[in-house]
Amino acid sequence: MRNSLSWRYLKGLYKLYMAGSVRLKLMDNAYIKNVLCQRKRLLDFKPGNKDIIESKNGYDIFFEKDLLPQYEYYERFFNESGLTASGLKQYDNYDLQTLMLIFNNREEFSQNLTTARIFSSNVFKQRDSKYLESRPGLMKDVLHLLGVNDFPANSAKDNQWRCVVDCSEPQYILLCENLDFLKAWWEFYANKIELWYAGGNNTPVIERISQRHLDLPIFYVGDWDFAGLDIYCRIKRILGEKGKEVYLITPDFKTAIYRPIKSGTHKSEWKLTNFSGLDRTCFSTKQISLIEKLIQNNQWIEEQTIQPIPLIVSQFSPG
Repeated sequence: MRNSLSWRYLKGLYKLYMAGSVRLKLMDNAYIKNVLCQRKRLLDFKPGNKDIIESKNGYDIFFEKDLLPQYEYYERFFNESGLTASGLKQYDNYDLQTLMLIFNNREEFSQNLTTARIFSSNVFKQRDSKYLESRPGLMKDVLHLLGVNDFPANSAKDNQWRCVVDCSEPQYILLCENLDFLKAWWEFYANKIELWYAGGNNTPVIERISQRHLDLPIFYVGDWDFAGLDIYCRIKRILGEKGKEVYLITPDFKTAIYRPIKSGTHKSEWKLTNFSGLDRTCFSTKQISLIEKLIQNNQWIEEQTIQPIPLIVSQFSPG
C-alpha cells in the first residue's frame, strides 16, 4: 500500500515530520488512514479539531526509516529533472515513478534508444506500445528527460539497457526481468538489495558485470513462463562461465497466483517439447516440480506477484 503514496501525500507527511502538525487533507489516502493512523497509531486528528493532523510517538523514527528515502528520491527528481511539479499533477503514481526511472537511467536509455512503441512497451509495460504516442504531454516529458528531440523511426537495437537502483552498502544483487520492481525500490534499498534490470531478453549486458558485483550473492526474479525461465537459463550460463552462481527466486507453491497462459496480453507459451525445451540442469528438484505443474496446467506466474525480499534475506536457501 505504501506505493500508493504520491508526491502530494509524501510532501504532506514530510511537513508533519518537520512541524509535528499540519492542516492538510491526508486521511483520504488509504495507506495513511488505515495503516499509519488506525493500525500503527503514528498520527491522528487533533482532539476536537479534524482540520489538523498531529504526529504521535514513533512517527519521526518511522518516517526517517521507511519514508524519508522515498521523499528525498521524489524531491531530487523535481529539483534536477527540469520538469515542473504542476506539469506532473496529471500523472498517476505509475507514470510518475516511470518518469523518475527514466531520468535516473537517462544516459543508458538514450544511448540505446529504440522506437517510441518499443520503448513504451518495455518501459511503460503495464500500459501498451501506443501509450506514449497517445499522450503527447507525456511523450514531450519523456523526450526532455532523455535529452533527445524524437525517437528514431526505426530501430535495429535490442534494448540492451542496464538500469540500476544503486544501494550504498549492497549485500545482494537482484536481477529483474522487467522494470516494475525498480520503480518502487524503497523496501529493497532498506534490505540492502541492489536492483538491476538488464534489458529483459537481452542478456549480453550481464557479461559486463564488474567484479564488485560478482563478490555479492546474485538472485534472479522473473515471470515463471517459458520466456522468463529461458532468460534465467541464459543468465545462469553466462555467470557460470565467470565462476558465479545465480539463484532463482522460487514462489511458494501454496500462495503463488497461477494465471492461464493466455490471460490478458501475455504472449509467452509453453513449447510442446519435453520440459518446454528448458535445460533441467538449471533448476532444483523443487523448481522442476513447479515448472512441470505449470506446463501441465498451461499456467504461468507473473513476476509482480512474487515477493522476493523475504526469500532473499531470510528464507532463501540455494538448491
